[in-house]
Order: sequence, then C-alpha cells, then structure tokens
Amino acid sequence: MDQFSFVLNSLQSVLTLIVGYWWIYLPAFLLFLLMGAYEFYAKLQYIKAIKWVLLEVRIPQDPGKSPKATEQIFASLHGTLPPPIKWRDKFFKGKMVDWVSFEIVGIGGEIHFYIRTQEQYKKLVQSQIYAQYPDSEITEVYEDYVNLLPPSLPNDTNDLFGSEMILSQEDYYPIRTYPEFEEKSSGPDYVKRVDPLASLAEVMSSLEAGEFLGVQLIIRPARESWVKKGQSEMDKLQGKKNKAGTSLMSNLVFEIDKLIPGHLEVAKEDKKPEQAQLTSGKQEAIKAAERKMSKLGYECGIRFIYSGLRENFHRAHVSGVIGSFKQFALPTVNSFKLNTATVTACKWPFKKHKEYKRKIFLLNKYKNRSLPRSFFILNTEELATIYHLPDIGVKSPLLPRVEAKKGEPPVGLPIS
Repeated sequence: MDQFSFVLNSLQSVLTLIVGYWWIYLPAFLLFLLMGAYEFYAKLQYIKAIKWVLLEVRIPQDPGKSPKATEQIFASLHGTLPPPIKWRDKFFKGKMVDWVSFEIVGIGGEIHFYIRTQEQYKKLVQSQIYAQYPDSEITEVYEDYVNLLPPSLPNDTNDLFGSEMILSQEDYYPIRTYPEFEEKSSGPDYVKRVDPLASLAEVMSSLEAGEFLGVQLIIRPARESWVKKGQSEMDKLQGKKNKAGTSLMSNLVFEIDKLIPGHLEVAKEDKKPEQAQLTSGKQEAIKAAERKMSKLGYECGIRFIYSGLRENFHRAHVSGVIGSFKQFALPTVNSFKLNTATVTACKWPFKKHKEYKRKIFLLNKYKNRSLPRSFFILNTEELATIYHLPDIGVKSPLLPRVEAKKGEPPVGLPIS
C-alpha cells in the first residue's frame, strides 16, 4: 500500500508541474509544431511547382551491350546532385535533391520502358541514353499511361496488390549484380550472359487484356555520408581503431597524466588483426561492401503494383515479380524483401478496411511517383542490374524493339 501511495503522490507531483508551468513548455511545443508544418508545406509547394516529362525508350533490335552501358548512364546522371542545400532554402523554399523514376510496365502483355524526369533534365537523360544506345528511340509521352488505370482501385470489378521493396541488410552490403550473371564459355572472348530482366519480362508478357503490372525505381543521387558510415562499420568488423575517436583533448589528458608522480606506463599488447578471426563469409561480405562503396550511390525506392479483373486476378504474377527480385539475392550479404508496412495484405482486426486504405494509398503514390516510405542505397552497378535495356536474349514477343535504324540526312543536301 505504501508503494501505491508513493506512485500516486509522484504522479500528482508531475501533474502539478505540468499544469503549473504550461506557459513555459507549451509555447515552445506549439512553435516546434508550427515550424514542422511550415517546412512540410514548403516542400509540397516545391514539388507542386516541378514540371515533369515522361519519356518512353524503345529498345534496339540488338543492343549488343551488357548492363555496363546503363551503368555509365547512371554515373552521368549523378552529376545532377546539387551542392549541400542551405537550411534556409530547405525551410523557406522546400528545396530538396531532385529524383527520377525509371519504370518497367506491362499492359495487357506489352512491355514498356519509361523514364519520368524533370523537364530541365530531359535533354541530359536523352543524350546519355543515345550515347550508350545510339540505335534506341526516345519519345516524349504526353498521355501518361497511369491514366489507363481506373481512377480508384480496388472497385467492384478490379482488384490491386502491391508493395514497396527494401533491403534485408544494411545499405553498404551489395546485392547480386550483372557481372555475376555472366560466365565465360567456348573461348576467352565469348561471354555467356543471363539477362536479369528476362524473368520479369516473361511475367509481363504473360499478362492478359485488362491486366496491369508496373515496377518503379525511384532514385536520387546520394552524398558520401553512406560511404563514411559503411567504412566505419567495416573498420569495426576488422578491429581497426576509429581515427576520429582520438581527439586533441583526450591526448592532452593522457600527456598530463604522465607528469603525475606515481604514473604507471601501461604496456602495449600485441594483438593480432581481428580480420584473421572472422569467418570466411564475413570476410567475403566485407570485400563485397568495399566494392560497393567504391562506386557512386543513389538513394532508391522500389515499388510495384499489379491490377486485374477480380474474376481473372492472377496471384501468380505477384509471385513472379517477387521471384524476379529474389534472383538479386547475394547469399550471406544482401537481398530484397517486401516492406511489410506497405504490403496491401493485412491481418485481423479490420482486415478489409486496412487493406482498402493501403491499396488506395499505394496506388496514389505510384501514380504521383511519390518518394518511397523508406530509402536505401544502391550504387550504379546495382541500378544497372535492375533497370537496363534487355539484350537480344530476352525474346518476349510483345517487347517492342526499334525495327529500323534512323539515319541522318546527307551533308550538303540542298534545301528548296
């Protein structure tokens, strides 16, 4: 009973302080909320003012190149990263790092490759694609394909399933990339290449009339902070001392301590490098992480949605999309998984209501190409593995390719 009285008295004292001194903390709390609301409003206004263009890329008959060519495109687009944004521009103008959406879409069996970017980057994107794939065709699409979807899903006739993807491990650990899909055979100069997009292309080409499947890869250039964080973690795993941990003040304290009478010098122990104690799997993970951090990185988000008629709703297509991302798994290193907070499948209680809200929310985010719920880091090599122009080995019948090469008019052609 005494303990209960003590707890009750403590609560009464806290309540008295809260009620008696509200004039101190409440204005600060309200000011904090007001500043957060204004910053959010400024960001919305900045996004609203952006002028977007949607480009469709038609694939050459035979690109004749590995995803390495697309990697160069991503490396060039990293140049859109602006200098560090000043706080006043973030707060008052809502400025942020610009993003681009790379999309692979299947509509009734036809496969399309789209890029949605800001109007100011349109020529940059076109020039970089033509530089690597000169036989491709890029056209600006004035009627966005998302308008083909019903304005509200799910409804009485159509249903929807989708989710966003995240990494299963920390950002600095890589996924399986395109060099690991290649194997040499029948000679040193011949490389047998397995296109990572083949499985996704097959799923999309099997769609029937009224079915839709779209995958969005939303990216924006990342600053070097992710590399510093990753390198710090790698140093810890290898038992290396953090150079930043020894400050001028700590060194000064140690030197003063040496001058005090009776000071005992601590003998230094010879320690073997911790890396020798690591398992072979950990050592391989460290090497893989160091390779990933050696290339430019992007903040990324991946989402997909599948919709179709209720009487013809194929869950197998959803499994096919998830399976196509499973092939990027690198055992003991990293892989993709569904972000459970965004999956349009919920549990009881209120299962149907929660699923309906998630489906509406995900559909709106897909249509608006909104920033993902959770960002993760992929480097240019990983991006090129997920999104590139498939080679001639991908033989989906409804994958449109450029049928004729366009030529330039001869020099000196007379103009009447």
